[in-house]
Amino acid sequence: MIADILPEWIYNEILSHGYVDELTEIRLRVGKPIFCALMGKYRRLCSDSDVATYNDLNYVLDKACSASLYAFDDEIMQGFVTTKDGIRIGISGQGVVKAGKLVGIKNYSSLCIRVPRDVKTTCPKVERVVEDFDNTIIFSKPGLGKTTLLRNVIRELSNRGNNVLVLDERNELSGDCFDLGECCDVVCGVPKSVVYANYIKSMRPDIIATDEIFSSQEVDCILDSVRSGVKVLATVHADDVGALLSDKVYGALLDKFRYFIHIDAIGHVDKIYDKELPCQK
Repeated sequence: MIADILPEWIYNEILSHGYVDELTEIRLRVGKPIFCALMGKYRRLCSDSDVATYNDLNYVLDKACSASLYAFDDEIMQGFVTTKDGIRIGISGQGVVKAGKLVGIKNYSSLCIRVPRDVKTTCPKVERVVEDFDNTIIFSKPGLGKTTLLRNVIRELSNRGNNVLVLDERNELSGDCFDLGECCDVVCGVPKSVVYANYIKSMRPDIIATDEIFSSQEVDCILDSVRSGVKVLATVHADDVGALLSDKVYGALLDKFRYFIHIDAIGHVDKIYDKELPCQK
């Protein structure tokens, strides 16, 4: 719950404005006004004089890490921590570098608190993908609802009897408040490359689902999974289908994937590109 990690004065401001039910993101910057995103639209939370302090940021991180910040060192070095409820907190500050390697972050200056929502919806456009599932990529610009749609598709596939293995590297797909269906197995907090190499044989998934493919190494691991006969459901960041098709990292996936689901606004599926229906614009 977002109330569990915010300083009381900030949460009371959110309550006073009636923002709780629509809240998707909170931006805390030391010495600057606080901003909230309500279903993607940013608003200033309070007056110019009510600014976030270094103590406010420390309070949030302390609560998010259950007063054991040192236990989250590996996540912090990647620029974020995630609570058990799937709230991901991006962290900016002064990097600590030794021998050319980032070993920590200190003097925190900004937090980006992303508030997940388990929005259970049905989308007629996506229903045909679930019914005749094949390798699928969900893509959009950041913050438009890829992860929410991913959870919905995972739940539908799982409840139809598919063994779905969820690779939740950042601990935000499968928090305590999310229902991922009856036939879902989850691996949390483990790099995707490790899971691909070790869990396909042990868990025998029909489908692997993962959020935010980014690196060429992750692409190679996905291709290995496809070659082993496992279907893949994943998300990537891309502005439009042209950017996706021309991307050098993602390009290797295109021959192996059938469906490409484009989200063009918050929660809105613009189009599904199906490679078996070539006459599409």
